Amino acid sequence: MRLHRSAIRIATAFLLISILCFSAFAQSYRGRVQGVVTDQTQAVIAGASVTLLNVATGVKATRKTSDTGLYLFDLVDPGTYTISVEAAGFGKYSQENITVQMRGDVTIDASLKPGAVQESITVSETPVAVQFNSSNKDFTLDSKLTADIPRIDRNPFKLTLLAPSAVNTRGEMAPYHSWAANSVDLGGGTNLKNDLQVDGSPIGMGQKNSYPPNTDAVQEVVVSQNSVDAESGHSAGGLISMTLKSGTNEYHGTGFYLGRYPWLNAEADRTRFTKNATRQHMLGGTLGNAIIKNKLFNFFSLEYWKVGYPSSYTTTVPTALERGGDFSKSLNIDGGLRTVFDPYTTVQNAAGVVTRTPFAGNVIPKSRFDPLASSLMGNFWDANSGGDNITGVNNFKAGYVENYTYYNFSDRVDYNINDKWKVYGRFGRYHTDDLSPNATPNQSQLYTPTGTLRAAHQLSGDAIWTATPTTVVNFHGDWHKVIDAYVSTSMGSEGWGKLWPGNSWYKTYMDASPGVPVYFPGLNIGGNGFGGRGFYWDQRPEGMAYSAKIAQQRGSHYLKAGVETRRGYGVSFVGNTSNFYFPANVTAETYNNPDTKHYGNGFATFLLGSLDGSSQMIGGPAPDPHVQFWGMYFQDDWKVSRRLTLNLGLRNEYESAWSDPNHFMSQGLDMSAPVPEMVASPAAMPASALALVGNNYYQNKGQWLWTSSDHPGMWDAPKLALAPRAGAAFKIDDLTVLRVGYARYVIPTEMNLSQAPVSGFETVSFLEPPYFGVKGYQNTAGLLQGIPQQTISDPYPASNPLLPINGKAYGTNLGRGGTSLLWYPRKFEKAYNDRFNVNFQRQMPGQVMVSATYFLNLGNQHYTKALNNWDPRIQVAQQGAINVNVDNPFYNYLTPTLFPGSLRNQKTVTLSSLLAPYPQYGGLYEVGTRGAAERYHSLELKAQKAYSHGYHFLFAYVFIREKTEQLFNELDTFTNSLTYQNSNQPRHRVTMAGSYDLPFGKGKPFLGESKIGNYIAGGWKLTGISTYSTGAILRFGKMNYNGTDPTISNPGMNKWFNTSAFSAIPSGTYVIRANPLQFDNLTGPAYYMLDATLTKDVNITERVRVQLKMAAYNAINRLNLGNPNTDVTSSQFGQALYQGTPAAQFGPQTQELGNVSGRQVEVGLKIIF
Repeated sequence: MRLHRSAIRIATAFLLISILCFSAFAQSYRGRVQGVVTDQTQAVIAGASVTLLNVATGVKATRKTSDTGLYLFDLVDPGTYTISVEAAGFGKYSQENITVQMRGDVTIDASLKPGAVQESITVSETPVAVQFNSSNKDFTLDSKLTADIPRIDRNPFKLTLLAPSAVNTRGEMAPYHSWAANSVDLGGGTNLKNDLQVDGSPIGMGQKNSYPPNTDAVQEVVVSQNSVDAESGHSAGGLISMTLKSGTNEYHGTGFYLGRYPWLNAEADRTRFTKNATRQHMLGGTLGNAIIKNKLFNFFSLEYWKVGYPSSYTTTVPTALERGGDFSKSLNIDGGLRTVFDPYTTVQNAAGVVTRTPFAGNVIPKSRFDPLASSLMGNFWDANSGGDNITGVNNFKAGYVENYTYYNFSDRVDYNINDKWKVYGRFGRYHTDDLSPNATPNQSQLYTPTGTLRAAHQLSGDAIWTATPTTVVNFHGDWHKVIDAYVSTSMGSEGWGKLWPGNSWYKTYMDASPGVPVYFPGLNIGGNGFGGRGFYWDQRPEGMAYSAKIAQQRGSHYLKAGVETRRGYGVSFVGNTSNFYFPANVTAETYNNPDTKHYGNGFATFLLGSLDGSSQMIGGPAPDPHVQFWGMYFQDDWKVSRRLTLNLGLRNEYESAWSDPNHFMSQGLDMSAPVPEMVASPAAMPASALALVGNNYYQNKGQWLWTSSDHPGMWDAPKLALAPRAGAAFKIDDLTVLRVGYARYVIPTEMNLSQAPVSGFETVSFLEPPYFGVKGYQNTAGLLQGIPQQTISDPYPASNPLLPINGKAYGTNLGRGGTSLLWYPRKFEKAYNDRFNVNFQRQMPGQVMVSATYFLNLGNQHYTKALNNWDPRIQVAQQGAINVNVDNPFYNYLTPTLFPGSLRNQKTVTLSSLLAPYPQYGGLYEVGTRGAAERYHSLELKAQKAYSHGYHFLFAYVFIREKTEQLFNELDTFTNSLTYQNSNQPRHRVTMAGSYDLPFGKGKPFLGESKIGNYIAGGWKLTGISTYSTGAILRFGKMNYNGTDPTISNPGMNKWFNTSAFSAIPSGTYVIRANPLQFDNLTGPAYYMLDATLTKDVNITERVRVQLKMAAYNAINRLNLGNPNTDVTSSQFGQALYQGTPAAQFGPQTQELGNVSGRQVEVGLKIIF
């Protein structure tokens, strides 16, 4: 008794802390059970007593039928139930084997016969699973399917890929990858914008997720493409929700081991010769039990991994001759000499024609070597192959093993206090770290091993108060945090002083970046990366909030209202730090659209140490972005008749603009505000520029606006974001329903993610917000008439010194002097999706559920508006003449305070740089401008059978068409003219999954009476999942297209399409893009994957069994290929040489379908009790 009291105190304390101290929003993951009670004449029976019993926990709830005979149980935990109905003068009615799934709506109509209560009718056959009262477009993976399906990544959020509409969009699949869970598109642009929930608690922060549960702890998963319930929100329309198992009256649990060994597996990547080296040890277990029967329950799960997995490093390294400056044996794809030119001999005449002198004998004299580059060249290693073609591209390929450990645990306590109150609390945590080895044979410093540190925590709680038999109130709370950090080997205390002794040109930026380790600088040589990544991240955001809702049944109406709030905050550092570029075009025949397929070499550029304007230094601290979200909603589920239910709702969301506690963020550039000093003393523009743009073209305007205590947000947040919902479910007969649903989803700004139009960013998002002024971005000086202005030995010379970062001391002058800037509109408008679904569903014999769904999304999305581009038609008319040097009108212009950028230090500039309306700035961009329309259509066919008679299955097919408004070419970008472009997503996808108990052994048709036969042949089960997708539609950059058919009848690895239909734009020539972006009949390789599992159950006792398992991922060892090369300047143009998946655009991400390795075999053992 004392033990029970102590347990109650501990559990209660834990639950109260969970619920009261930590708060977060929760959309209900629970289900409903409802129906009508009638007599045999179909007259409704009011006041009947309806009891719902949870079979596993013994917990009961009772309701009375209304005047219309209706009853309803809301917030029902997923599980198996029995319903009993009693009424005076009638016999008792019982329905067993009722399965309530996540977000499910089960209809159990009871027909009572006259008689005494003792005269009962019990129905044990599973009731019809068709949902007659909801118009949502949901897909549910039940506990059986989630337990059986093989997943190589053991990430429960990737179970969503079984949904017909779900497409994976990122290659990182493991549960500790914080991008993985939300890298799923559910149609209509929900990629990275889905609401992620565990037990109704949100785990998303921006595009990332915090705590994913263990697979063995998951009971069910729901993927919602369109929820008409106004309670659903904070997303672009997609919801991925899962519920975890809870304890029951009996002790239940598992213990498992899974192993993968190199000798079992096929070659991981036969196109890159990645050695088979996967070695995996995974173990863990679960335990669920009652602390007090029918009252207090606990469920615990733990998982530990120790994994070594193969990775590959493919690059192009210089040959021994090239390291010495001798390029006389370096060939182009046509077999000719790849000539290298001396960029310092560049001559451009008045007509813009460029000439350069090639190096004699294609050999760079050692006297011309840059000292630092020459020293670093000695760190290169020899090639280990001849490359993929005669150019020697990809002449070094090496495999290596990356090792990591991972653990994940969670504990959930459920307490049914009394008939009116029940609560739960849960805590979860995971942790992992890894560091890859150096993949070079000489352990070169030009290869910096990379690694990560990742962890997450979540604490959540929930309380349900049944205030009256018809009224229920729900409170929910949650706190969560994620750690996602880059780990590598730093350069030690000397830092860059080892590379630049006596020249600390970099000190200003490094001193401004507290906490950022000093890594080897990133070197990009001819498109191949060496040295450090030049990129660093350390993100530690947190989230918390709270919610409350009340629901009440009033006659035929079920009314629900609620309020919720979320808060996101926390230091988040991510972005480039230092990158030095050595492109081939610097040593090509011209700098004006050079022919780099035949001329120039990145290693030649590197030996000269020559830098163009693409290299960049970035310094500054991590931002601390904050956002607050509020939502409120009202929902009426109106049962108009026994056949028709209407779902009507209205939701509103308010979200604060992003802010930071120190008000270091900005509101952007006021381009209409004059600069008095510039108006009084305008810069003297050269006559050649005025002749092209006119006398009244230039704008002496631009005042940078910072946030402040009076205006802390980066924009003015809209007060209203109404999201109406409407749907209807019409019951055609007892097995068939027709549903029609509409829902508007207003996309939270926390989920906004844009590709950055300026260098230095990974993306522009809540976790990587614009932080100009506090972070500094400075590029090396650009080529002047093709001549480099600096070398790697002194990348920021006196003519372009690395300027200090002044923060808010810049005042309104920030950016003036050549800096590129971006910001969000001050009158911000949220993007939104209008989502429609029409669904026909019928239950066929054998409990097979078939459905057909048409889905439509009409979106109004964000795009990036360029505000300081110059008319590309000028360049078409003038060609290279606009690249001539002119005196810089901003040289020593005004004062360093008023004109703080690097532009005032340069004596000459190119004429083209003065053709923008605001030449005192670099590129100017408004990110997040609403107005890009999106149209998505899909037709989905699905058949799904719940487990019975030894098997279950899922078959799904989907056909999609999508188009979005985009900026097609340079002229459209200049005029900000959007035009529709078809999506390049694969049009057809097929998914199949299921399991089959082989018919041998006890209780089966064969060998059921034989103990030996049962021991050998009994208990076997075969499970499989297969996915097929047509290829992605190929996209092409700017090039010449001759109008012929780009397809061929027999595409193969060495030639996938008709390459003769395309050619490069002639060197020295500029044209505005006119060739098509894509051809709808030209697709890349299709994708097919089959994963299979064979298991055998051996009963040890009545309560304990052992399961032996062997899983084969990519069981048929298929080679899936990635898209062919579509770069017309590449020596591999038109070839599909490498293992991969269809690559299509899903917003800022490119589709990747996950595991494409050669066959991986996994063996395991599980104890189940």
